[in-house]
Amino acid sequence: MISVLLVDDHPVVIEGLRKMLATAGDIDVTGEAHNAAGAIEQAKLLKPDVVLLDLRMPGASGVQAVRRMREQGVDAAVIILTSYGDQAYVRQALEAGANGYLLKSSHPDELIASIRSAARGRRALSPELLDAVLDDLSGLAREQTRRTADLSVEDLEILRRAGEGATNREIGEAMNKSEIAIKKRLQVIFTKLHVVDRAHAVAEAIRRGLI
Repeated sequence: MISVLLVDDHPVVIEGLRKMLATAGDIDVTGEAHNAAGAIEQAKLLKPDVVLLDLRMPGASGVQAVRRMREQGVDAAVIILTSYGDQAYVRQALEAGANGYLLKSSHPDELIASIRSAARGRRALSPELLDAVLDDLSGLAREQTRRTADLSVEDLEILRRAGEGATNREIGEAMNKSEIAIKKRLQVIFTKLHVVDRAHAVAEAIRRGLI
């Protein structure tokens, strides 16, 4: 049996989840809590396989609860179950140590399958959130690449315009800078990207996903 701790500040939600999970056959709800402090206490006491945790609760949030659980050695799989699908929340939850993030609109079969997967050490994510999460990760990767190259936002703008075929004078006019200033900045960009001219700079920026 997979032991589950339910955490939500609404008793009606807890009761609904308890009845739904009872139909699974291999899932046993061993406890419940209604706030972050209670979730941490019960998780340490009961040592469930999976904690099904609401995101918004009185006091500390679900994300804060996950972080504190991990800091205090709770190794149960934690699935955030919430109505909020903003990718910032998803990222924060996963970074805090959550094993999954599901929307309360998920089908019961999806929730049950996710609990089973989490108990086996796998990640669980609502399908409708997948594109947003991948876009978010892609954006973070591009930002990390930009930082690694030590290029400023202004540098990337120069490269983007150069890639569109604009001359130094045209780039300068568009960015309120002199042609000489753009030429000098390009030399700095060449050095940072380890290239010798603008064509190679643009090609390298494209290859790295910077523009």
